[in-house]
Amino acid sequence: MESEFERWEKIDGVIYDMTPPPSSQHQAIVGSLFGEFYNYFKGKQCKAFPAPFGVWLDEENDIYVEPDITVICDRTKIHKKGCVGVPDLVVEVLSPSTALKDKRIKLKRYRLSGVHEYWIVDPFNQIMEVYSFSENLFAEPQIYGKEENVRVALFPDMEINLGEIFN
Repeated sequence: MESEFERWEKIDGVIYDMTPPPSSQHQAIVGSLFGEFYNYFKGKQCKAFPAPFGVWLDEENDIYVEPDITVICDRTKIHKKGCVGVPDLVVEVLSPSTALKDKRIKLKRYRLSGVHEYWIVDPFNQIMEVYSFSENLFAEPQIYGKEENVRVALFPDMEINLGEIFN
Protein backbone atom coordinates (compact mmCIF):
# COMPACT_ATOMS: atom_id res chain seq x y z
CA MET A 1 0.00 0.00 0.00
CA GLU A 2 1.49 3.34 -1.02
CA SER A 3 1.51 6.19 1.46
CA GLU A 4 0.10 9.52 0.40
CA PHE A 5 2.43 11.20 2.89
CA GLU A 6 5.91 11.60 1.45
CA ARG A 7 8.84 12.61 3.64
CA TRP A 8 12.04 14.04 2.26
CA GLU A 9 14.96 16.33 3.07
CA LYS A 10 16.81 18.76 0.82
CA ILE A 11 20.47 19.36 1.59
CA ASP A 12 22.77 21.35 -0.68
CA GLY A 13 20.42 20.95 -3.64
CA VAL A 14 19.99 17.18 -3.28
CA ILE A 15 16.62 15.66 -2.32
CA TYR A 16 16.77 12.63 0.01
CA ASP A 17 13.79 10.29 0.30
CA MET A 18 12.99 9.35 3.90
CA THR A 19 11.40 5.97 3.27
CA PRO A 20 11.07 3.35 4.59
CA PRO A 21 9.66 4.50 7.93
CA PRO A 22 11.86 4.01 11.01
CA SER A 23 11.82 0.79 13.05
CA SER A 24 10.12 0.36 16.43
CA GLN A 25 13.57 0.32 18.11
CA HIS A 26 14.43 3.64 16.44
CA GLN A 27 11.15 5.19 17.55
CA ALA A 28 11.51 3.87 21.11
CA ILE A 29 14.92 5.57 21.39
CA VAL A 30 13.57 8.82 19.92
CA GLY A 31 10.63 8.69 22.33
CA SER A 32 12.85 8.10 25.37
CA LEU A 33 15.26 10.90 24.46
CA PHE A 34 12.43 13.28 23.63
CA GLY A 35 10.87 12.50 27.03
CA GLU A 36 14.12 13.49 28.74
CA PHE A 37 14.20 16.83 26.91
CA TYR A 38 10.49 17.46 27.38
CA ASN A 39 10.72 16.96 31.15
CA TYR A 40 13.91 19.02 31.47
CA PHE A 41 12.49 21.97 29.51
CA LYS A 42 9.25 22.32 31.50
CA GLY A 43 9.02 25.97 32.53
CA LYS A 44 12.18 26.90 30.58
CA GLN A 45 12.83 28.88 27.40
CA CYS A 46 13.94 25.99 25.20
CA LYS A 47 11.61 23.54 23.48
CA ALA A 48 12.19 20.11 21.98
CA PHE A 49 10.32 18.75 18.96
CA PRO A 50 10.29 15.13 17.74
CA ALA A 51 10.10 14.18 14.06
CA PRO A 52 8.33 14.78 11.86
CA PHE A 53 9.27 18.42 12.41
CA GLY A 54 10.69 20.54 9.60
CA VAL A 55 13.86 22.56 10.03
CA TRP A 56 14.88 25.13 7.42
CA LEU A 57 18.58 25.60 8.16
CA ASP A 58 18.79 28.07 5.29
CA GLU A 59 15.40 29.08 3.94
CA GLU A 60 16.92 31.21 1.16
CA ASN A 61 18.79 28.20 -0.26
CA ASP A 62 15.96 25.80 0.64
CA ILE A 63 18.06 23.60 2.94
CA TYR A 64 15.42 21.52 4.72
CA VAL A 65 15.98 18.67 7.17
CA GLU A 66 13.83 16.63 9.50
CA PRO A 67 15.94 15.59 12.51
CA ASP A 68 14.68 12.97 14.94
CA ILE A 69 14.77 15.57 17.74
CA THR A 70 15.24 19.32 17.40
CA VAL A 71 15.98 21.63 20.35
CA ILE A 72 15.32 25.35 19.90
CA CYS A 73 16.04 27.98 22.54
CA ASP A 74 15.29 31.08 20.41
CA ARG A 75 11.51 30.95 20.17
CA THR A 76 11.47 33.45 17.29
CA LYS A 77 12.72 30.55 15.13
CA ILE A 78 9.58 28.51 15.87
CA HIS A 79 7.01 29.01 13.11
CA LYS A 80 3.82 27.29 12.09
CA LYS A 81 5.70 25.21 9.50
CA GLY A 82 8.54 24.27 11.88
CA CYS A 83 11.92 25.80 12.71
CA VAL A 84 13.19 28.56 10.46
CA GLY A 85 16.83 29.09 11.33
CA VAL A 86 19.50 27.03 13.04
CA PRO A 87 18.42 25.01 16.09
CA ASP A 88 20.63 24.72 19.16
CA LEU A 89 20.80 20.94 19.36
CA VAL A 90 19.92 18.20 16.88
CA VAL A 91 19.61 14.46 17.49
CA GLU A 92 19.70 11.81 14.76
CA VAL A 93 19.11 8.14 15.56
CA LEU A 94 20.79 5.95 12.97
CA SER A 95 18.80 3.63 10.73
CA PRO A 96 20.36 1.37 8.08
CA SER A 97 18.84 3.52 5.33
CA THR A 98 20.04 6.87 6.78
CA ALA A 99 23.28 6.12 8.66
CA LEU A 100 25.65 7.27 5.94
CA LYS A 101 23.70 10.49 5.33
CA ASP A 102 23.52 11.23 9.09
CA LYS A 103 27.24 10.60 9.66
CA ARG A 104 28.54 12.43 6.58
CA ILE A 105 26.17 14.81 4.86
CA LYS A 106 24.12 15.96 7.83
CA LEU A 107 27.16 16.15 10.12
CA LYS A 108 28.82 18.52 7.65
CA ARG A 109 25.65 20.55 7.07
CA TYR A 110 24.88 20.94 10.79
CA ARG A 111 28.49 21.96 11.47
CA LEU A 112 28.54 24.55 8.67
CA SER A 113 25.07 25.88 9.52
CA GLY A 114 25.99 26.70 13.12
CA VAL A 115 24.19 24.01 15.12
CA HIS A 116 25.78 24.12 18.60
CA GLU A 117 25.49 20.43 19.42
CA TYR A 118 24.79 17.35 17.26
CA TRP A 119 24.09 13.90 18.64
CA ILE A 120 24.33 10.72 16.58
CA VAL A 121 22.72 7.80 18.38
CA ASP A 122 23.74 4.34 17.17
CA PRO A 123 21.19 1.75 18.35
CA PHE A 124 23.13 -1.16 16.83
CA ASN A 125 26.36 -0.52 18.77
CA GLN A 126 24.53 1.22 21.64
CA ILE A 127 26.72 4.30 21.57
CA MET A 128 26.17 8.02 21.20
CA GLU A 129 28.51 10.47 19.50
CA VAL A 130 28.22 14.05 20.75
CA TYR A 131 29.65 16.85 18.61
CA SER A 132 29.95 20.22 20.40
CA PHE A 133 30.46 22.68 17.57
CA SER A 134 30.06 25.68 19.87
CA GLU A 135 33.35 24.78 21.52
CA ASN A 136 35.37 23.92 18.40
CA LEU A 137 34.02 23.65 14.86
CA PHE A 138 36.20 20.62 14.09
CA ALA A 139 36.35 18.96 17.51
CA GLU A 140 36.28 15.18 17.70
CA PRO A 141 33.07 13.79 19.16
CA GLN A 142 32.69 12.62 22.72
CA ILE A 143 31.62 8.96 22.51
CA TYR A 144 29.42 7.45 25.21
CA GLY A 145 28.57 3.77 25.75
CA LYS A 146 25.30 2.25 26.86
CA GLU A 147 26.21 2.23 30.55
CA GLU A 148 27.30 5.89 30.69
CA ASN A 149 25.56 9.15 31.47
CA VAL A 150 25.68 11.94 28.90
CA ARG A 151 26.17 15.47 30.17
CA VAL A 152 24.58 17.97 27.81
CA ALA A 153 27.10 20.72 27.01
CA LEU A 154 24.40 23.33 26.38
CA PHE A 155 22.58 22.47 29.62
CA PRO A 156 25.24 21.49 32.20
CA ASP A 157 22.73 20.39 34.84
CA MET A 158 21.07 17.94 32.42
CA GLU A 159 22.27 14.35 32.39
CA ILE A 160 20.89 11.41 30.39
CA ASN A 161 21.38 7.78 31.37
CA LEU A 162 22.05 5.87 28.14
CA GLY A 163 21.24 2.52 29.79
CA GLU A 164 17.65 3.71 30.14
CA ILE A 165 17.58 5.06 26.59
CA PHE A 166 18.83 1.85 24.96
CA ASN A 167 16.61 -0.51 27.03
